[in-house]
Amino acid sequence: MGTFLLKPSIITLLLFPIFLGAQEEIIVKSSRLIKDKIVGAQTYIIDKEFIQSNSTKSIPELLSKLPGIKIKDLRGGGLGASQSIDIRGFGDTATKNTLILLNGQRLTNIDLSLVDFTTIPRDSIDRIEVIMGNSAVLFGNNATAGSINIITDQSIKKGDQLNANFSVGSLGKFGSYLSGTKTKDNFSVKGNHNLIFSDGYRRNSGYYQNNGGIELSFDEGYYDFYINLRSNNQFQELPGDVGVNTGSFANSNGFHIDPRSSDTPADFSQNNGHQLFYGGSYDLNSFNTIIIDGSYKYNKSEGKFLSSSSETDTRISTYQLSPRLLSDLKLFGFSSDSIFGSDFNYAYYYSDRMESGKAWYKRYKMQDLNVAPYFSANVNLSELDSISLGFRYQWNWLRAGDTNNPSAYTYTLGEQETILKPDHQYAFHLGYERLINQNNIFSIKGGRSFRYPDVDERVGSGFVSATHNFRLGSQASYDFEFGHKYLDNNITVQTNFYYMRLKSEIKYDNATFTNRNLARTHRYGIENKVDYKLNSQLVFSNSFSVTQSKYRAGHRRDYDLTGVPAFKNIFDVEYKLSEYFNPSSSLYYQSSQRMINDEENYQVVQPGYYLIDMGFSGNAYGFNYSMMFNNILDKNYYQYAVASTNNYNVYNTYPLEGFNMMFTLSKDFEWEYFKGNI
Repeated sequence: MGTFLLKPSIITLLLFPIFLGAQEEIIVKSSRLIKDKIVGAQTYIIDKEFIQSNSTKSIPELLSKLPGIKIKDLRGGGLGASQSIDIRGFGDTATKNTLILLNGQRLTNIDLSLVDFTTIPRDSIDRIEVIMGNSAVLFGNNATAGSINIITDQSIKKGDQLNANFSVGSLGKFGSYLSGTKTKDNFSVKGNHNLIFSDGYRRNSGYYQNNGGIELSFDEGYYDFYINLRSNNQFQELPGDVGVNTGSFANSNGFHIDPRSSDTPADFSQNNGHQLFYGGSYDLNSFNTIIIDGSYKYNKSEGKFLSSSSETDTRISTYQLSPRLLSDLKLFGFSSDSIFGSDFNYAYYYSDRMESGKAWYKRYKMQDLNVAPYFSANVNLSELDSISLGFRYQWNWLRAGDTNNPSAYTYTLGEQETILKPDHQYAFHLGYERLINQNNIFSIKGGRSFRYPDVDERVGSGFVSATHNFRLGSQASYDFEFGHKYLDNNITVQTNFYYMRLKSEIKYDNATFTNRNLARTHRYGIENKVDYKLNSQLVFSNSFSVTQSKYRAGHRRDYDLTGVPAFKNIFDVEYKLSEYFNPSSSLYYQSSQRMINDEENYQVVQPGYYLIDMGFSGNAYGFNYSMMFNNILDKNYYQYAVASTNNYNVYNTYPLEGFNMMFTLSKDFEWEYFKGNI
């Protein structure tokens, strides 16, 4: 990895002068989003204990332990920096059909850029709430396949504390997380700093991330407020792809000769940004609470693609405001939990495309505004029966333009501006749950979701001289699912069947280098998760999913949609031997899939793979530690492949890490520790 200049952030300098004092009891404020639940939907909670016991795993890797969720990684070694999450088989468009939130605020961007999970300090996470399937009523656009809400620890810990976490591993991996809290009465100041870097598995695949934040919060019981300021600085090298030839020249392909090679040894990208999150709540009475959350995000990303003599410079500013009323009043004479809310989202997009070292030749500007009122309620019909109902209506306004620089080329097209008519979309859900007995719960849910095209999908990647009208239809999905959950003292079994019928699905067309709306597609599958506690020490967990994503009309009827494995299974074993030593192991299997551009299903399939991880963790002298050995069989594998359009058996891949290790050490310090050791 190249040499990086480690610049301490302002937040880092503010963090460590925090005075430490005795730690006392904790004031726990109920989650501001505790009622963001849909009766009938399959929901999983990843708690803090599980997150800490798997401290060597990235957030996407933790989520992939759930059925119906897979990750795509183009680089490896970035600890979540280049990983995307796919729920229920959306392949290359997974990032736009799965909504990522932080404390209920959208992290999914209006372009195709990935959510960088390394900017979310793992030790700050209280839990992760995953809603499988349509959650568009609550969250709007991009929540077709599901939503992932990462909730940080919002409790006010009386007294002062310092938390430290350090990780080191093979391939030059290093991570550090430091946080401090100063509390007086009901007022709290929290600061944190996160540093991650890695040499990467392949040449020219290094990664560097430096971010920090400070939060002020106040909790008076019946009202509270917070303000959180964060900044981040990221640099990552881009190694490109590696060729594969399974035909007569199989022995000469790059993947088998040197999977760690780089096709683009000088390409890299940089990202810098800052975010402001704020909000508060007020209890009107014992039945009603007003909540207002908002955010401002700014991100500047630059890509230097020396292999193609091109550069990009993109800036995005996003404003969000979400007022809502939580009510426990009776609905139609039945007790209920209701949400009445509105979302306001505005984004400004500015992007220059240029040749290396030269002035821009193409400039895009877009303004995107979304306004949406919504209502959702969970109603208790009896002690055994509950229903959910919800509805959202959303308006989208887009103003877009592109300009060609006349000094860069001989033609002058000038500035082209398009103002699209408002796009009206709606979402709804109806759900039902029945407590059959103390061990069995039956659920059923149906609804409609939607998603708007993002700015990159409207632009495409066509020739620079082409003008754009930015017109691309919105996608709609009608979904149905039913599930069963069995709970006993030692075992939990959760099973779900789903069907999604999509209209105008947005997909990239490799022939025209533009995005288009498909005629009709559908997805269906089975998800199952079993957690079994054999005894107080031995715990087994298994999750599997069967996913079918297919065209249902046109000449591709019954063809597979690309980038979607039909089967995935992960089996985990944890042996709680003692407080000091707890071994664990994991077996991951993913079946073959169509390469991402093989729409005609004519190429060889991308092979499946299996991985075995082993490790141990525990607590010694007040320190929590974990040691993980990943891919112990040193398998050569990849999660993404692009087929050749001219030659059968030829395609390009993005190889991922072979055998690697990671060690993590963490501790929560109290002031008494420093008085005794300094």
